[in-house]
Amino acid sequence: MNLFSRFKVLWGPLAELLYPRVCLVCGESLLRGEQYLCTACLADLPFVYPQQHIGEHILSQWEDAYRPQQLYSLFYYNKYSPYKQLIYAIKYRSFRDLGNYLGTMLGERMEGVCKADCIVPVPLHPKRERKRGFNQALEIAKGINEVLKIDICGDVLCRVRNNASQTGKNAGERLKNVEHIFELRHPEKLAGRHILLVDDVITTGATIGECLRVLCDIEQASFSLACLALTL
Repeated sequence: MNLFSRFKVLWGPLAELLYPRVCLVCGESLLRGEQYLCTACLADLPFVYPQQHIGEHILSQWEDAYRPQQLYSLFYYNKYSPYKQLIYAIKYRSFRDLGNYLGTMLGERMEGVCKADCIVPVPLHPKRERKRGFNQALEIAKGINEVLKIDICGDVLCRVRNNASQTGKNAGERLKNVEHIFELRHPEKLAGRHILLVDDVITTGATIGECLRVLCDIEQASFSLACLALTL
């Protein structure tokens, strides 16, 4: 047993006593075997179901040249929903493993239906990634990859401008804010492949649209999208 494992065995119970694990949605204490969400909140998660044709109104906003074939998402939320805490915890409270956990759940729902053969996570600017400590889209992609077992290509799409947050901006401002923030590198790596572009949330689709516009320069590439949450 290594030093970390010994520390966990000795001090884990004390840490849970002093800092009990709670459900990120309702705040109730988690029971043994529960991760991040209690059983009740997990059962009530507002899942997105394939038969709801979730992508039609979103996908139609993009030009034919780079319009994704399919959109996969795990759950719905809005600013009044307690489930927004899941996204907030990943992005602003450093719950890195939560991105992987929810990404795995999303991957399980995509298994057998997703046609993509590689994953491109939406990149953060290096400054923002250093501040946060990780890229949440990459953590979600890793969770999806645990199920689908397809390549993650994180060095093809780069964020070259550290634009301001999209929060609080209207649709027009969001589009202006993401202009020319991405750059394509080593496009030959993904020529002829079906790319799954992964992000945490799709709201107006401005950021995703700019990613797709850049990625469409890849020769004979096709696209699908995956995100943890869609806003209502």
